[in-house]
Amino acid sequence: METMKAIYDKLVTWIENIPHDKLLHFIAGGVIASFFAIVIGATAEYCVLFSAIAGCIKEAVDEWRKPGAWSYADLLATILGGLVIQIEVWIA
Repeated sequence: METMKAIYDKLVTWIENIPHDKLLHFIAGGVIASFFAIVIGATAEYCVLFSAIAGCIKEAVDEWRKPGAWSYADLLATILGGLVIQIEVWIA
């Protein structure tokens, strides 16, 4: 039982150290992929694609508003959120 608690504590500590902005990008990517998977009925292969497109658009808007603001880390977080949903759609 101690081992499970230690693993849980390490996981919670790791999640708490992720920047808030990256978590928001991850959640947004997941929501976008879920929308296209559930509401539109897109196949699983397109879920992550739509998240990537949305992430690119968001980063392009950030770059347009403030030159040099493009963040590949934010883009990656958005794509990973979509990838998690894509994997879930494949499993289901």
